[in-house]
Order: sequence, then C-alpha cells, then structure tokens
Amino acid sequence: MGKVILLDPGHATLNDWGVIINPGARARHGVWERDVALKVAAKAVPLLEAQGAKVFMTRTPDNPWRYSSRRKEADNRARAIFANTVRAQAYVRIHCDWNRSRKFKGFTTYYYRWGSRELGKSFRKAFALALPDHRDNGLHRRSFVSVTAKMPAVLLELGVLSYKEEAKDLANDAYQNRLAQAITDGLTDYFKDR
Repeated sequence: MGKVILLDPGHATLNDWGVIINPGARARHGVWERDVALKVAAKAVPLLEAQGAKVFMTRTPDNPWRYSSRRKEADNRARAIFANTVRAQAYVRIHCDWNRSRKFKGFTTYYYRWGSRELGKSFRKAFALALPDHRDNGLHRRSFVSVTAKMPAVLLELGVLSYKEEAKDLANDAYQNRLAQAITDGLTDYFKDR
C-alpha cells in the first residue's frame, strides 16, 4: 500500500480541568464507544503497517485521551487539521452507533466530500464481507464526517451499542480483530489502483 493513513478512534476528550467533554456512547451496563474504537484502531495499525502503510493515530493505548480547552466541535476540527498536517492520504474516523430504538443495529459508512465516496464504498464492501451476519445500513453523505480534511475521509459506525447482541460483539476481542481486518481490507481495496 505504501500510503499515509490517519486513524481517529472517536471521543475521549478531556478539557483543561480534566472533565470529559466528548465521552461517546455506552452500551447499557457495558462497554464505552471510546474504548471499542481505540482497541479496533490499535489492532488495525500492525495490519496496515504490514501492507507498507505509515499510520498515525489521534490517540493511542499509551495516551488514550485527547485534550482540548474548547468544545467537541473544535476538537473534531483539530483532528482534521492534524490529518492535513501529516499529509494523510486517508482519514478514517472510527465510532460506534447508539439509538433509542433497541431494534436498530448494523454498521454504517459516512462520507462528506464527493472525493471520499469511493473510499466509503470500499469500506462498505469490506465490512459487508467481514460481517455477513450483520445489517449494512448503507453509505451516507453527511457534513459531520469532516469539512476541514483535504483528503478522502470517512466515518465508520462499527455497530450499535444500544443493540444488546451487537454490544456484546463490539466488546469481544475476536470480533474487534474482524473489524480491524475489515478496515485494513477497505483501505487496501481503495488504494490498489491508486
């Protein structure tokens, strides 16, 4: 692959007073979104590096919190600026969904700029192959992905923490390995002809 990738495991932002300003979702009596996102991203790093990629992360297992004196919107923009600064060729935001409906489940892929649509399609395909028993909620265009990033950017909702069975999957180490492999496969597919 030989590309520069920025993985952005969502949430986990502390302000100057040590207060969490961007906590993320939590499964009912279970795992936090911020922890699932970080574990999956960390598992994807060696897989991507084995493909020749140079991988940056916005937070790591050794430094699991981000710091911002401003609101979470400013924190989101700062991460996109970081992607621009390291000249990432793909910016991958990793999240888990949550919904009031206990019946809502599955993975969802988002992009904003039209130049990111093909990257989103590659991820959607990789996740459909890796998780054939899970619902594909489609590929959607939304501005919350990133207005600031200059490279193809996607936001991946790996699953739904409010759906009991999926929350158990998301907390499972072997399932997290499948998700990390799907992220790697999506990027490999996207960059194969680029």
